[in-house]
Amino acid sequence: MENQKRPRILCLHGYRTSGQILKKSIFSRWPETVTQKLDLVFLDGQCPARGKSQVEGIFDPPYYEWFQSNEDYTEYRNFEECIEYIEDYMLKNGPFDGVLGFSQGAMLAAVLPGMQAQRVALEKISKIKFVILISGAIFRGMKYGTPKLASHAFSKPIDCPSLHIIGEKDFLKPESIILLEAFVNPVLIHHPKGHEIPRLDEKNLGTMLSFIDTIQGTPSYEEKRENMMENQKRPRILCLHGFRTSGQILKKSIFSRWPETVIQKLDFVFLDGQCPAQGKSEVEGIFDPPYYEWFQVNEDYTEYSNFEECIAYIIEDYMLKNGPFDGVLGFSQGAILAAALPGMQAQRVALEKISKIKFVILISGAILRGMKYGTPKLAFHAFSKPIDCPSLHIIGEKDFLKPESIILLEAFVNPVLIHHPKGHEIPRLDEKNLGTMLSFIDAIQGMPSYGHCRL
Repeated sequence: MENQKRPRILCLHGYRTSGQILKKSIFSRWPETVTQKLDLVFLDGQCPARGKSQVEGIFDPPYYEWFQSNEDYTEYRNFEECIEYIEDYMLKNGPFDGVLGFSQGAMLAAVLPGMQAQRVALEKISKIKFVILISGAIFRGMKYGTPKLASHAFSKPIDCPSLHIIGEKDFLKPESIILLEAFVNPVLIHHPKGHEIPRLDEKNLGTMLSFIDTIQGTPSYEEKRENMMENQKRPRILCLHGFRTSGQILKKSIFSRWPETVIQKLDFVFLDGQCPAQGKSEVEGIFDPPYYEWFQVNEDYTEYSNFEECIAYIIEDYMLKNGPFDGVLGFSQGAILAAALPGMQAQRVALEKISKIKFVILISGAILRGMKYGTPKLAFHAFSKPIDCPSLHIIGEKDFLKPESIILLEAFVNPVLIHHPKGHEIPRLDEKNLGTMLSFIDAIQGMPSYGHCRL
């Protein structure tokens, strides 16, 4: 299971709500044993809500709808445009393995495999392998007519794995049961609540996990090259945050700015520095405390405090007990530290008890012995000769540490550079820099086995 890719699922929200509302509902009610096994992508409907939302006062706007109908549900507007909108999104942001829908989104999700099989829509994208339908209904049921484009979608039972979540008190229960009958071998979760995303009791959780096991066994949604990549273990990376921030802050910055095409290829582990911040943090008011630092230095950067303790903390107390790790990523003070580790290991003054550091990723870094920084005793010989360790250096044009980062760049053999126009921060990756990042990941993926990574 862990070596397989998580099924990537496009999630379609309910009537006059939003992708963000559906996301909050699912992640607040389904346990991590479910959400961590799925790659859920939430899309907003293309039509702003054209009337009052039932969730107003519970969830913040904006609200959207996928299409409209007349009062007796016999005529539909914007349905074809809706399908084109979804297909365009799936084409540009896919591939997707399956579709999840709630309420109006479930009506839509349910009809997509049949339309695709009839070749009236979604011909440009890969086959939808499964659907998850929560509080759904069927076009052609007791209540709803059928849009012209979907007129043959249910002309025969849909042979697509389907999970149907139906509430005992849901006003759509009768329609959901008819929808259940439209699929071959549907899987049912029944709950006692109404028209909502339900919590999962022990029995229903078991049904959900069994369904996930089933769809995990479906053919991979990537091309052969991606399959080969994913059959390798993801490089496991220890991530060291910046001065007076935290592992959680670094995690939020990376996961909010780097795309899933990068995030999903790497196994990030975020550690807090061993020293509580000994002064005001620059991110106070932006990110919540607590804040940490790795070591301290005097005003002219010639004397260091807690540097040896920091190395002992990282190596003996964490990497040894929680490894093995393949590489180290650092930002700012964390990058200063990460950059010194391979050289210290090569000099056998530290890190002797752990496996060799195979690569480093250094963001807004600096070198211990540069124009600004002196060298702690333990790291005195770390840069005595060029470090022959694959390294990716991310340098900002407006970063106050840019000169130091360039010196650090020159301390490594064959460094790889990502240059961005911003300052001292985790940057977003434009098309060129994303390509550089993915090429670097390809290179480290091609290294000898990373050992028994704890994914």
